[in-house]
Amino acid sequence: MHILCSNVIFLFYSTWKDSKSASTDQNALDTTIPIQIEELLMSLIRFLGTMAVMSQVEWKILIVFIPMTVTCIWYQKYYICASRELARLCGVCQAPIVQHFAESILGSTTIRCFNQEERFMDTNFKLVDAYSRPKFHFSSAMEWLCFRMDMLATITYATFLVFLISMPTGMLSPGVAGLAVTYGLGFSMHGVIWDLTVLENNIISVERILQYSYIPSEAPLLVEENRPGHEWPSQGKVEIVDLQVQYGPHLPLVLRGVTCTFPGGMKIGIVGRMGSGKSTLVQTLFRMLEPTAGQIWIDGINIFNIGLHDLQSRLSIIPQDPTMFGGTLRSNLDPLEEYTDEEIWEVSFFFFFFLI
Repeated sequence: MHILCSNVIFLFYSTWKDSKSASTDQNALDTTIPIQIEELLMSLIRFLGTMAVMSQVEWKILIVFIPMTVTCIWYQKYYICASRELARLCGVCQAPIVQHFAESILGSTTIRCFNQEERFMDTNFKLVDAYSRPKFHFSSAMEWLCFRMDMLATITYATFLVFLISMPTGMLSPGVAGLAVTYGLGFSMHGVIWDLTVLENNIISVERILQYSYIPSEAPLLVEENRPGHEWPSQGKVEIVDLQVQYGPHLPLVLRGVTCTFPGGMKIGIVGRMGSGKSTLVQTLFRMLEPTAGQIWIDGINIFNIGLHDLQSRLSIIPQDPTMFGGTLRSNLDPLEEYTDEEIWEVSFFFFFFLI
């Protein structure tokens, strides 16, 4: 009964941090990058085909085409260095906007209670301005490159027309000359360089996903040699010894040497301001965060020596906000399908009666 009750109200506690950027990067990897590769290949084939037709009519155009191509490659290398860093800055500045907006929505009641709407609006405007600055420079750099690519294409096409007009009469069929001029109207180095540059910028999403792939794995679900008994925890005594927790190696400590004891069977309230470490303590208790130092003992067992499944399936948490996952009500109550319908009905009736 105790284990089933824990499963009914257990919440897979997780932080929101970087979830938005991760989904955006995954979308870029799955949809944007393949489409961009296709567009790059089409632009390259179109460019080479147009250049082949023009050079077949007048080979002298190659004298202009080769230095123009080298110039375009130089512009692209010059542009991509700044563009790549600006794309990174845009990604970094976008996440705080979404995070602050989500936090403001969740705490809207408290914000209105203390008349802090203006302060939160000002903070949101500052975050949007911080995002707009690299976005503006990114767009400016794009226009800078586009203008130069179009100028080079115009110069190349104008030179081709000069060579074509200067040819002696009768050396070239008017139909072939018209075909070359028509193809030349679509001649542009802008397409290939632009698609290549956009593709390189989107490759940053692959870089960010690779960073996620090197995140250390969590602890094992089961540790056979340290499995607690079936009745654990029976008293609920929690001992915290010199607990130190931080969210990253480069970040400051959130919990600094916390030592306390919660007697079993007691109702204990933890009070503190926002950011004081209340949620961090709960996440550490469920081992969503591994501590830098210290220990937590529950009924004489160090929770950092047992598996995650043995720990999390024995503890219960009632979240602040009700959360339902996709699926039926039964799949939410018993996601692992370990209990019968009769047991679920019994526990559900117990909780509904308790809440009433």
